Amino acid sequence: MEEILRQMLSEIKEMRVDINELRKDTNELKKDTNELKKDTSELKKDTYELRKDTNELRKDTNELKKDTYELREGQKRLEAGQEKLQKNLVDSLGLYTDKIVDYVDNRTEVLNKRVYKVESEIERMNRQ
Repeated sequence: MEEILRQMLSEIKEMRVDINELRKDTNELKKDTNELKKDTSELKKDTYELRKDTNELRKDTNELKKDTYELREGQKRLEAGQEKLQKNLVDSLGLYTDKIVDYVDNRTEVLNKRVYKVESEIERMNRQ
C-alpha cells in the first residue's frame, strides 16, 4: 500500500508541476492577451485616424475637382471672350481703316478742288 501511496504522491507532485507550468502559461497568455488588447486599441485609434485623414483627403479632392472645373469654365469664358475680342478688333480695324480711307479721300478731293481753283485763277491771271 505504501508503494501505491508513493506512486500517488509522485503523480500528485507531477500534477503540481504541471499545474504550476499551466499557471505560468496562463499568466503569460494573460499578458499576451493584454498586450494584444493594447495593440488592438492602438490599431483602432490608428484606423480611426486613417479614416479621418481619408475623409479629409476626399473633401480636399472634391474641392480640387470643383476648383478645376471652375478653372476650366473660366478658361472657356476667357477663350470665348478673347475670340470675340479678336473678331471685334478685326471688324473695328476694318471699320476704322474704311473711315481713314474715306477721310483721306475726302480731304484729297477738297485739296484737289482748291488746287484746281488756284490753278484756274493763275491761268486766268496769266491770260490777262
